[in-house]
Amino acid sequence: MSIVAELSSQVGDRTEEANRVAAERCLDHPELLAEVAGALTGKDAALAGDCAEVMTKVAERSPGLVVPYFGQLAGLLSHKTTRVRWEAMHALALIADLAPERAAALLPRLEQLVRNDSSTIVRDYAIDALGQTAKTGADAAERVYPLLMEALTVWEGKHAARALKGLREAVGQAPQLALEAMRIGLEYAEHAKPTVRKAAKALVKAAERS
Repeated sequence: MSIVAELSSQVGDRTEEANRVAAERCLDHPELLAEVAGALTGKDAALAGDCAEVMTKVAERSPGLVVPYFGQLAGLLSHKTTRVRWEAMHALALIADLAPERAAALLPRLEQLVRNDSSTIVRDYAIDALGQTAKTGADAAERVYPLLMEALTVWEGKHAARALKGLREAVGQAPQLALEAMRIGLEYAEHAKPTVRKAAKALVKAAERS
């Protein structure tokens, strides 16, 4: 039986269980991912979302298996269905550090998503992808740094904790950013949100080590 035919939208499963089982099969038999990838670009949005979710679940456990499908996932970032965009963006965030050249080429699109996408989840994972891209080297970290700085304040600072985490990754690769990053970390260290305070303090520690 086709693995695509077993996915949630195809079997009437309103939970994620069918997709989780399919992901387990793909982890055991990675060749099945080619079929899943083939259905990412079809007209059935529910099925595309299921396939992107399978890619995400596989990437959580074995990201290298999903790297060959980077292009297909990136093509979904303009999909009109929010769930498709967020699952694709989540998968890409999980594999960005394993595909540095492709991730770097995606930066302008990530910048647009952080600024303009209506979905908080999509924006969250786009910022995660920026941070993971920053991990790939000093040049990438310098390119990503201003995008993460912008992500600190867009959408009324809703994504500040994630942006601070990404800045920590950038500082780890590009020590010349440490002084300004420390200033930013200290600025957010007394933020009202505990998650932001925690991320800010971690950034300060990373800057001190650089």
